[in-house]
Amino acid sequence: MHLPSPRAEPFAGEATFVTGADHPGSYPPEPFPEVAFVGRSNVGKSALLNRLLNRRKLARVSRTPGCTRRINFFRVKDRWWFVDLPGYGFAQVAAAESRQWDKSIGAYLRSRTDLRAVILLIDLRRGILDMDRTMIALLHAQAIPFLPVATKVDKLNRRDRDRNLGQLRRDLSRLSPLGPVAPSSALSGEGIAPLQQRLLELLTAADPATTEPATTEPAALGGPATASPFPISPDAAAAAGKAP
Repeated sequence: MHLPSPRAEPFAGEATFVTGADHPGSYPPEPFPEVAFVGRSNVGKSALLNRLLNRRKLARVSRTPGCTRRINFFRVKDRWWFVDLPGYGFAQVAAAESRQWDKSIGAYLRSRTDLRAVILLIDLRRGILDMDRTMIALLHAQAIPFLPVATKVDKLNRRDRDRNLGQLRRDLSRLSPLGPVAPSSALSGEGIAPLQQRLLELLTAADPATTEPATTEPAALGGPATASPFPISPDAAAAAGKAP
């Protein structure tokens, strides 16, 4: 079912769930440009994906954190992939299962040559947490650009929203994101149109291998200099938040 829209949207209407994969051999073969969405469990990832694609139930929204257990591929207009990565940081998931999710994310990031950017979702009520810093360190270690997006901005009053957004932008500004933190709400629709436009720019840009690398070295973020499976150690995650 499609959501009503007062104007044409770049990703509306032609999106299909293709597969849920847990290892590179099960990824779809089509070499489309793609963006991946990642964040802590219960950050609102599925709801945001549905809003961006102007669909109600394409990505499954669950009230139970940790339900996205595979890497879900959505084909958009037969030109692009939107990829829903498993949420991280849900304490009630068994340790062995959590490690498997972590390995799946690491394997995905190392293998996708057409990945244009990772969209890092952060709940504006919570701010950036240790697991988010760990993910940023991993992205830098893999030389993968990321765009931070604040979710659930409608849950805060204006004063708290402005304060939290300002703090989050300061926290992330030194970590070489693709742009300042973009506020969004899957419920109210705030920030959706600008985010759709930014995603379109990323997907239609030149191959990122031809662009300038990030100026911040992975070591400055506490991340390893070579590829490694997610997660990075808690010490590395802490260092990512303390880099000058």
